[in-house]
Amino acid sequence: MTIYRLIWLSVGLSWLAVLGGLQLRARRRTGAPFFPFTGLAADLWAGGLLFLLTIGFFWRTLSGDVYQPADGGDLVSFLFPTYRFAAEQLRQWTLPLWNPHLYGGAPFISDIQAGFLYLPNLLLFMLWPDFPYTALQWLAIGHLYWAGLGVYVLLRALEWQPGLPCSRTAALFGAVAFQFSDPLLVHLGNLNLIAVLSWLPWILAAYQQALHRRSLRWTGAAAALFALSTYAGHAQSTFYVLLAVALYTVGWLWSRQGRFPSQQGLHPVKRRSWLAWLPYPILFYAVGALLTAPILLPAVELVNYTERSHFTYQDTVAFSLAPTQLIGLITPGFFGRGPGLYWSLWARVETPYAGIVALILAIVAVLLAEREARRVILPWLGLALFGFATALGIYAVPHGWLTALLPVFGQFRAPARALVLWTLGVAVLAASGVDLLPRAIRMGDPLATIHKLLRTGVLIFFGAVIPLTYIALLLAQANETVFLRTSLAALALTLAAFLWLGAWAIIAAAQQEWIGATTLAGLLVALLFFDLSATGAYTDISDSDPTAGFQHPAIVALLRNDADLMRIDTRTDIAGLWQPDAAALYGLQDVGGVANPLLVRHWQEFWEALGGRQSRLYDMLNVKYVIVPDGVPLPSDKFGRDKFELALDAPGALSVYRNRNFMPRAWLVHTVQSAATLDETLAILQAATFDPTQLAVIPPDTPFTLPLGSTGADDQVTITHYGSSGMTLHVETSVPSLLVLSEVWYPGWEATVNGVSTPVLRADWALRGITVPAGVSTVHLYFAPASWQLGLVALGIGIIALLGLTVVNVVK
Repeated sequence: MTIYRLIWLSVGLSWLAVLGGLQLRARRRTGAPFFPFTGLAADLWAGGLLFLLTIGFFWRTLSGDVYQPADGGDLVSFLFPTYRFAAEQLRQWTLPLWNPHLYGGAPFISDIQAGFLYLPNLLLFMLWPDFPYTALQWLAIGHLYWAGLGVYVLLRALEWQPGLPCSRTAALFGAVAFQFSDPLLVHLGNLNLIAVLSWLPWILAAYQQALHRRSLRWTGAAAALFALSTYAGHAQSTFYVLLAVALYTVGWLWSRQGRFPSQQGLHPVKRRSWLAWLPYPILFYAVGALLTAPILLPAVELVNYTERSHFTYQDTVAFSLAPTQLIGLITPGFFGRGPGLYWSLWARVETPYAGIVALILAIVAVLLAEREARRVILPWLGLALFGFATALGIYAVPHGWLTALLPVFGQFRAPARALVLWTLGVAVLAASGVDLLPRAIRMGDPLATIHKLLRTGVLIFFGAVIPLTYIALLLAQANETVFLRTSLAALALTLAAFLWLGAWAIIAAAQQEWIGATTLAGLLVALLFFDLSATGAYTDISDSDPTAGFQHPAIVALLRNDADLMRIDTRTDIAGLWQPDAAALYGLQDVGGVANPLLVRHWQEFWEALGGRQSRLYDMLNVKYVIVPDGVPLPSDKFGRDKFELALDAPGALSVYRNRNFMPRAWLVHTVQSAATLDETLAILQAATFDPTQLAVIPPDTPFTLPLGSTGADDQVTITHYGSSGMTLHVETSVPSLLVLSEVWYPGWEATVNGVSTPVLRADWALRGITVPAGVSTVHLYFAPASWQLGLVALGIGIIALLGLTVVNVVK
């Protein structure tokens, strides 16, 4: 038995032990039966069943037999090395505000995706700093379970009729529908996205209690949960959480206009009295903003220095839900599942699939809900429709309106991700449908419309769609590619047809009184789980280890054993052989990394202006080793001399070359020239006579006289300490000089020279420069951005405000 099986078995046994203890306690106190399915114990049993369904859904992945997603996605290429870097820093009791390992160095606290302050991540990093890649798979699956459990709690807190809460079986149905819906499953490799969204139902559960009970404590709880989710690190998902709260507020107030009796301490909303409820959303957003300021303020600052600040509308609508993909309402597999089998002309995005039986029951809820129940489902219907319309992106008007009206919205790509709001709304509606069905069956007439709908669907599937699909299969046999695509579509449609038929059969059996209400609900849950597992559990999996790109022991040994402070260059089209972010995993420093829209723009501009690896500008980047595919030639220098020598012909398809002309990490210059724009700077840097050891280019507002002086004799620069967010240098020069560091300039870097604060200048467009006096100097640099410090102050205020909400509790 593998360690993975032992871990999940121990979790399951622990859950059963807790349940058993509660049951035994209940029996001793009340004499109740040993397994009473009532009260808190019944809810815990439901949560345990959902846990077992999660294990059953992902059993092959959790057992270690396969990897999911097959290629690892962002989980392996970005998050695994990034999280391991953070874990290593925290093990050394260092807060990693700066990441020196990728892109020549980049602000780590400003990259909201880093997620190292997210509580579950933080616990993992501190307790198991050398965790394996599979631990992140467990985290992703665990967050999916947490999302489902949150929907269960949310639904149990809702009341379809006064005093009539959502039943446990219906709540379980809604939990399964959301947890295993396509918008979440398709992002299994995007842990930070799933982590943020897994808290969405919990936040809404607390927030709806705040509105229902006019409770500031619940408002504070919702804000605290929002803050916790935001630290997981996915800005677009956080934005959708904020939108969901706003939409729920409007929908809730709209659905409760006018007077009606207050039930169980709940407060009615009087017509034209919406202002009385405004403190709750305002406090939610205000306290949430304060609590998340330490990562949101640096993230906002970073955007101004990245390509995101130059996004056009065409950039933002990439990965919209194409109208042809609306077939995903009834099957997610028409165009194939997983990257390997997807064949549509449109980019692969999530589909609006939460189970065909869930879609049917959501329609049931909309058609059969009476006045009081309609008040409950209206906000969720609005949330679902909003998410669906937004996901269409360029194919519908709402996304463009939101881009024009909402701050920051225009910097997010992939509108299809808004489908998570659709599936959450559908899950809630479907759960209400589960509870409404037995009542409709007893009444008889209201169910006629549903039977007509189901019967029509069966006729369409089996009378037209399936026959036409199989005719297409017969006609497509001559072309292997067309036959494969037709087969995938036929399989998806056939499965959808039988699932539709199964839902009709279960409802018909209940109408004929062959099964009772409890059995009806249980069968619907079972059919939904079969539906979602059949269409999603075994797609995008592989038994090939996605971490193979990290496994180059000979190369890593060579690079780690080099005593020089230097960088490597893997920007040589080797992503299929070498994981681009491997440097972060092994403590190396790379001029590149995996594709990242949050890459500092001026570093990328400098790279694009190099003019090739033969240039002296390339040597300024402190690149000592270049990793290339075997047989790929490297250029000579501008004098035709061999610049790169073979350092290692590694096992496999990679070779490592040493740059004979690489420059150190820091050096002194004594002549400077000013330039205000990129073009002006490049005109100087790309000149044939430019020598980086003699001249530096600085902004025109530099506070010292130009030039500094003649070349100093016996200049020396020694780096005595180098850390992730700071470094110390020993400098000796006979004349005042400019210390140039081959380190990425970014606001927030501060310096002292012999204990005196000195500005960190922007040198040669992308690098750092510090003026030093003649003589011996000790230069200390540290990264302490004002946005981070201001965020900490805001966090303190937010904590005080949160404590205040628990004391005041109710707005009079």
